[in-house]
Amino acid sequence: MPYAQRPRRPATRHLITLESLDAANRRVTGEMFRLGMWVEPLDQVGLYLGHRDRSFYGWHSGTPGNIHISRLSLRDLCDRRGRQTLLTDILRHEWSHAVAACFPDFTASLRFLRAFGGDYHDPRPARAYDPSHHVTEYAAEMPAEDFAEVFNFFLRHKGRIPLRLANKPVIVRKWRFVAAMARRMASGRTAF
Repeated sequence: MPYAQRPRRPATRHLITLESLDAANRRVTGEMFRLGMWVEPLDQVGLYLGHRDRSFYGWHSGTPGNIHISRLSLRDLCDRRGRQTLLTDILRHEWSHAVAACFPDFTASLRFLRAFGGDYHDPRPARAYDPSHHVTEYAAEMPAEDFAEVFNFFLRHKGRIPLRLANKPVIVRKWRFVAAMARRMASGRTAF
């Protein structure tokens, strides 16, 4: 009788390469440009493909700072429910943090506080996850992440709020904040 063979694990394939990162970044920065959100200080932000780190898809550090994206595999890009995260979504999210670092007057404003329920730098969540208040579960982590997730959706949907979110007043208020910020950036103003 033959021995049972252990199924072979597929080799880890790194989906995020310099080429795929560059292509995704061109797409995201193009979206920002079309919405008037690509302005000179953002040219100073560096983008790097880092080591493999399953705890973070990416992170932003400093002012204007750098965006670091982890070298991840297909398995790593899935959340606990098995839904895949797109590289463009990771970049949109991280570019929001770069915008916040380059233009702190937006996120330090009373308007931000009212829209997101807390100070951008507050490490505590403004409230527990509620789908009528947050576009994703991760948005409930803290106001900065809430802003980043709304920014991500704003870029992904070309500035037009999806119908499924349009009847959620708290999310609409956050969306309007990002839209107003985009209009101000497009007109050269960097604060409310």
